[in-house]
Amino acid sequence: MVNPNGTKPASKRRAPAQARARQTRELILEAASQLLEKRGLRAFSTNGLAAASGFSVGTIYQYFENKQEILLALARHERDRRLARMTEVLTHRHQEAGAEKLSLRDRIRIVVRTELQAFNGRQRVRKILFDLAWRANQHRDMDRPVMALAAMLAAGEVADGDGGLVQLSPIDAFVLTQAAAGIVRAALERDENMLIAPEFEDAVVELVAGFVESRRRGATNG
Repeated sequence: MVNPNGTKPASKRRAPAQARARQTRELILEAASQLLEKRGLRAFSTNGLAAASGFSVGTIYQYFENKQEILLALARHERDRRLARMTEVLTHRHQEAGAEKLSLRDRIRIVVRTELQAFNGRQRVRKILFDLAWRANQHRDMDRPVMALAAMLAAGEVADGDGGLVQLSPIDAFVLTQAAAGIVRAALERDENMLIAPEFEDAVVELVAGFVESRRRGATNG
């Protein structure tokens, strides 16, 4: 519908170029994730991505220099998404209804589930990018959410759901987060399907929650 003056209603106007560019980039990355999950790394190409995404090869090259940059961007996009979600859930900035009533164990479960369901549960994609990161010595970059979690625990920035905060010593925070991350990596290498098993999620939640609760009881008794 067009107004008498020849302009479109505000709700019908095209999005700003920057927003369109961001959306196009995200659509390309989502198509790349789906393609990797379906065909694997060997069959992954910019031509195949163009066909899968609906964008031309030329459009893809406007956003990414080559295939390697696409894979790196995909890994970083997911890393940043997980980090944002984790920070939101663990701190008082969590805005969902009833968030203030989340117990510490509830918060831990959401964080663990976010980690286990990375890449929208596409475990083949996760394994491919994990392997590439290790070969390129970029695994520290992908581990940033884990390092951020350790820093939050050491700084006392994690809400416990009862109006208080959880604080571990820097060593305890490091040991806990690295242990949990190591378990996820081991499962990914042995059988990535293990990561989607409810029993696996429960076990990781119990590991983290049990450690935190034990340290808090020790601090109280001390």
